[in-house]
Amino acid sequence: MKKRMSAAFTLIELLVVITIIAILASIALPAFTSVQQKGKQTKALSNAKQIAIALRLYASDHDGTYPSTTLDATGNPTTTDVSTSNAAFCQLFPTYIKSEAIFYVGGSKFCNPGPPDEQQDATTTSPPTLTLAAGENEWAYVLHLNDTFNPSVPMIADGFASASAHTYVKDSSAIGGVWKGQTAIVVRADGSSGAALKVDGASLTVIGPNAASGGAPGDIFTTANGANGWLGVTNIVVNPNPAP
Repeated sequence: MKKRMSAAFTLIELLVVITIIAILASIALPAFTSVQQKGKQTKALSNAKQIAIALRLYASDHDGTYPSTTLDATGNPTTTDVSTSNAAFCQLFPTYIKSEAIFYVGGSKFCNPGPPDEQQDATTTSPPTLTLAAGENEWAYVLHLNDTFNPSVPMIADGFASASAHTYVKDSSAIGGVWKGQTAIVVRADGSSGAALKVDGASLTVIGPNAASGGAPGDIFTTANGANGWLGVTNIVVNPNPAP
């Protein structure tokens, strides 16, 4: 009489299989995470370019200028600069932009855990009440640009940890750390060119050509090189209104 052979795995065989699976997972997970982040950045860059195009359309109807000041009770620009990018971007609604969704980046500490509620003010008011309320916008914005500016200057970027110092942070759980201080999405004033640019590991700023004397690269958001055709003292950066 033949003995039945057991088809069960031995304990050692199970341990070997589990170890192999763990090794494969440890190799695949970083690559998967990187692909996820790249896809997220690609979508965010596309959205930022849509905002830039809307700004260009706005400028074509407003003597070439982009929104940079608050509005009075009749909807006309005042002489007071907006204090947040939300207060500038809300002026694009509803003529040039219909949806708040393109201002949202999931995982950013500037944004709420969930997407925008798409509630908008009945009339355009700046600062807004419902349109682009706190936590519905990721993007920082450079004030007082116009459609004749050097097309290479930055116009829109991921919100900063410090808007005045133009710095990011490596902590993804903190304001200005959506890409862990490694890259930052920047869209130029021409409205069509943009990219996820490398953030300098030491200064935590985006370094590149900025019309500095001598041609040395530096902080691309500096306001010190206006005389050389770059950003001037009025072209300050305003951050988004963060999630409460």
